[in-house]
Amino acid sequence: MRITAKIAAISQETPTIKSFRLDLGGQNFEYRSGQWVDFFVRIEGAEAVGGYSITSNPTHKGYIDLAIKLDGYGVVTHYLHKQASVGDGVDIQVGGDFYYTRDMADSVVLLGGGIGLTPLMSIMRYVDEDAPDTQLTLVHSAQTPSELLFRDELEAMADRNPRIRNIFSVTRQGSEPWEGQTGRIDAQLINDQGIDLGALFYICGPPEMIQSMLAMLRGLGVAETRIRYEQWW
Repeated sequence: MRITAKIAAISQETPTIKSFRLDLGGQNFEYRSGQWVDFFVRIEGAEAVGGYSITSNPTHKGYIDLAIKLDGYGVVTHYLHKQASVGDGVDIQVGGDFYYTRDMADSVVLLGGGIGLTPLMSIMRYVDEDAPDTQLTLVHSAQTPSELLFRDELEAMADRNPRIRNIFSVTRQGSEPWEGQTGRIDAQLINDQGIDLGALFYICGPPEMIQSMLAMLRGLGVAETRIRYEQWW
């Protein structure tokens, strides 16, 4: 169902990513952790639509959060980064079958590349607060340390919650200081970190990353029924 929401807050999360909080105005808006929204706005008199993953915990009512990366295409994305203001009205509707609920598995591994963290962040927040029997490991890669989205929150989450573990890897460190993992996610990293291969795996990232992760997991013997993936490109 399509509803009208209002932009309540805009924050710069990384050099290329902004987060947006949408006030639902008391309307009922049900979704599951990992799902996305179609996002409708009027630009120069015509309706345009973009699709963005929800990053908030679905048990938190009254608002949803999005994190959106500025890229070289997408009129809605450019509108949100360059023109949108707090108080603007937008239309949204939920979609997608990429999600996690606590009855699906008690061990979950999330593999995210860059902005592909966004639906996984919703799962992280949901598991942290509302799935007390779930063990969760996030493996997140980004080009630079500054592009590791929500890194401070994720580290604080893992510090207070022994069921949650984060593994960050940087593929192009450049001049930024970094003492953690480097390189793309691969089978060696999965094996070296003792990742549970019997877990339910979620993958989100660029197309080449999706295909690489699928091949890697199959090579490690992970059953197809234990793999979920989503890509936007």
